[in-house]
Amino acid sequence: MRLALALTASLIAALTAALPAVAEKRAVVIGNSDYRHAPDLAGADMRPLAEGLGAAGFRTGDGTDLDAAGLRTYLGTLTNADPQPGARIVVLNGRFLHDSGETWFLGTEAQETGLLSAGLQGVPLSLVMRLISDGQPGAVLMLGTDGQQMPAQAGLDSGVGRLVPPQGVAVITGTPEAIARGAAELMRGMSVTRAVAVDPALRLVAGSPGDLVAVPRNTTPATDDPLRDDRDAWAAAAAADSVSAYDRYLERHPRGIYSAAARERLARLKASPDTSDSDREAWAAAAAADTVPAYMGYLGRFPSGQYAAAARARLEDGRISPAPPQIRPQLPPAPPGSEVERDMALNSTERAMLQRELSRLGYGAGAADGVFGQRTRAAIAAWQRANKQPVTGFLTPAQRRIIGQQVAHLDGDNGSRDRAYWQETGARGDARGLRAYLRRYPNGLQAKTARRMLDEVTGSVTPDLPQGDQATWRWARQQGSAAAYETYLERYPRGQYAGDARDHLQTMRATTEAARREEANLRLDTTTRRLVEERLRIAGMRPGAVDGEFSDQTRAALRRYQGARNLRVTGFVTQETVSSLLADVLLR
Repeated sequence: MRLALALTASLIAALTAALPAVAEKRAVVIGNSDYRHAPDLAGADMRPLAEGLGAAGFRTGDGTDLDAAGLRTYLGTLTNADPQPGARIVVLNGRFLHDSGETWFLGTEAQETGLLSAGLQGVPLSLVMRLISDGQPGAVLMLGTDGQQMPAQAGLDSGVGRLVPPQGVAVITGTPEAIARGAAELMRGMSVTRAVAVDPALRLVAGSPGDLVAVPRNTTPATDDPLRDDRDAWAAAAAADSVSAYDRYLERHPRGIYSAAARERLARLKASPDTSDSDREAWAAAAAADTVPAYMGYLGRFPSGQYAAAARARLEDGRISPAPPQIRPQLPPAPPGSEVERDMALNSTERAMLQRELSRLGYGAGAADGVFGQRTRAAIAAWQRANKQPVTGFLTPAQRRIIGQQVAHLDGDNGSRDRAYWQETGARGDARGLRAYLRRYPNGLQAKTARRMLDEVTGSVTPDLPQGDQATWRWARQQGSAAAYETYLERYPRGQYAGDARDHLQTMRATTEAARREEANLRLDTTTRRLVEERLRIAGMRPGAVDGEFSDQTRAALRRYQGARNLRVTGFVTQETVSSLLADVLLR
């Protein structure tokens, strides 16, 4: 009996060993949108994507609105031993913070994140890339976010920073909706390069293997685009334009791409059941355009509307103008040198250091706050002019090194230049000379003496360490609004940055007034205003109700959009803002 059992066990072992090992494909899909202390993230419902990966043979874990502990739990599945690892796909939609060498994906509870707390409130992407680097034939990391800011302490910046993918790992960044489109291409068996090409909002991080195919075509599920059901359901709801239709859409896709728009429209329909005004406005817009697409669009929204018969009659009339050709806007080129400086990827700490160094060299760069505004650009241009460099207002790596060498030369080997400059300036005992010395030598041999003397001369306190004045100033610069600078001046009318605050206010008011006049000259009608609001909503800028009335919410959304697109931040619809919005439409 024992011999039989032993033979049976040996036979099973032999047969098992003869079977080929099956590579396990793993995927993790996480969508964080509801942050407690940061702007919410609009984007695609992640469930169809997770289901599609499961159908493609991936062992998939998916989570929504996870805190840091939840992130570690889900991503921890990637650490499980796997003797023959298959492909790895990780999709992370949410908020990110970075410094010069690391980027963290943050849990929904993240608040006042600093360099020491980032690892507690989030997960470092370098670790995620390392966990998936053994995937065969490779791994894909997809990172979705938008242009809104994640509050953080000094030394950290919002968004995805510079990443260095390990060999075999492709990293793709973009908006959440674009990430979903790219993932759909991967599941069809397309290469990483083909997946990135599907949406202009997607970017492939340098060093990524573009020819990687993570999902072989013979394992691709029959289902295609994971967003198709969402879009079809929205199209049906918008065509019916009724309370029950939007309720059905939200029941199927409570976190879908168009869920915010559905809730807004639902609230308006419930508040005002009579939709005749909307019908009339749509008809007025169609009649004004007098094109086939315009009348078709009206009938799509109001198939039984008050003017449906007139629209059909006009379509049957053979004299309607065809749709005007779409003209791709010629966007203004980027300023010369800006791309080179952008590639340097200076973080806020490095920018603040540069501002201090420029000030020490005698080029007033304003507050050392890590934000390159007009004063910093003017200081860079002045330095370039004085040093016979091309005057662009933007730095190159070589110019940055020269500035560092010049500052080092200021200090000298034995402090002799420090002492000599003290004799020229601070030793005289007047406020102007003391301030000049402290600008050049904030930590110099005579810095404490200079601060004490300046306090005696002016009767004001010049702290050695950042106090409320500097904290409030940093907050005002981060906000970047007139209200923030006014708040700073109310609290510190004679603060050390009061002059800078007044300069910013004067510049902003002049810029804002010019933008207000520019918007007025555009003569935007209600329909055009609604189109602007709709584009802002799709871009995730939260403009409020899409009703053609530019409210405070709309103005705030415009400012967020302009800041995210590197436009003049005014809160008004300028010509460059219109061009950018139109470009977004044409590139989608």
